[in-house]
Amino acid sequence: MYELIQASGYAALVYLLLNYCISFGSGRPLVEAINPNRKYLPMFAVGMFGVAYTLLLKGVWKYQTTHWELLSQLVNEEKAKAEVVGGLSFVVFGVSVLLLYLFCWWNLPRDPKTFSPNPNVLVNEYRKALKHYVRWTGGIDFACLCEVKAGTHTVIAEGIHSPDIFKGIVRLPNVDVDEMMRDHRAAVAKQVEIWKREAEQIIRDWAKFNELLLPTRQGHCITLCFDVKVGACYLEMLELPHEIDGQMNCIYLFAASLNQYEVNTMTAGRHFYSLAEALRTIRRGVTK
Repeated sequence: MYELIQASGYAALVYLLLNYCISFGSGRPLVEAINPNRKYLPMFAVGMFGVAYTLLLKGVWKYQTTHWELLSQLVNEEKAKAEVVGGLSFVVFGVSVLLLYLFCWWNLPRDPKTFSPNPNVLVNEYRKALKHYVRWTGGIDFACLCEVKAGTHTVIAEGIHSPDIFKGIVRLPNVDVDEMMRDHRAAVAKQVEIWKREAEQIIRDWAKFNELLLPTRQGHCITLCFDVKVGACYLEMLELPHEIDGQMNCIYLFAASLNQYEVNTMTAGRHFYSLAEALRTIRRGVTK
């Protein structure tokens, strides 16, 4: 039993050292620093298990005994073989790495840099990013990537999380809750259309925002956040407005959240800015 505690202690010591080195080097907590490369954690854990099994095989060959007899020494004898203690340490460390992977996968959205800058189908990669960040409960509930060409608005891709949208719209003032309850899909679709019309109106008035900011001498408006009474709306230019033949052209991201708590805690805002960065990563293989 002492060897079990000793092996766990070795694994804990290595884990704490890894945590310190990564956190100190990146300036971020371990889970945030390692999240961009979390897909490699299962392979690393499998490697740890492989090393543990190799040590156990070495012990079987060295002491001419069985796997079970070597393992039973951990609880039946005062002193287990070094190969067994080392192998168990690698197993414990591998399990901790797997738990770290599961924590990142369950609690943290994908890092924006993990999306492909050279996808086979560009729109599909856009849609994948939009749906990924929208599906996280408590973040943004709706997001759409839109293009304005020759003054015409076109939705390139969108992400909708209907359960959160419906949960939010029944809290809105001056809405007919009974009517919404009769047809959930229609209520969600109506709110999505309202958001799209609002995004178009903001783009039409974009020049006015630029005029308001001219006295600051800080350049054009890039991102807007409307922190309203219920939730928030966000809009960011991914391709700045420019005129061709007198018609405005641009590409922008619009998103909305109906969860005021997540807006207050900045979760919705972090998800929006992560989504915008993910879309820039995808566009990097298309244009500067």
